[in-house]
Amino acid sequence: MTQTNAIILRLREEEAGNFEALFRKEVLPLWRQFKARGKIIAASLTPVQDGNQGRKGVRDYILHVEVPSMAEHSEFDSNASFLKFLPKAQAMQPEEPLVWLGNTLFQV
Repeated sequence: MTQTNAIILRLREEEAGNFEALFRKEVLPLWRQFKARGKIIAASLTPVQDGNQGRKGVRDYILHVEVPSMAEHSEFDSNASFLKFLPKAQAMQPEEPLVWLGNTLFQV
């Protein structure tokens, strides 16, 4: 049974471009490495374009990752490159992200 992770990241609007560039440079290569090794099944970062939670001055992102199990999730979260990225991204966030993890029930 796989694990699905859904995270809503909230970034200051003026930091959105910097965040995307940082993510592209530091996280996307990690995702590709983990995917190539079968440790990520699917992952995406999606800027929110519409919804009922939008706030002025804040840009929301949907981060979705599916991994084979909690072991791969933990391996990614403890990766030295990811740990280097994390404080830089957190500094751009006006509040903590919303985070949900669960075992995938249905998938197509």
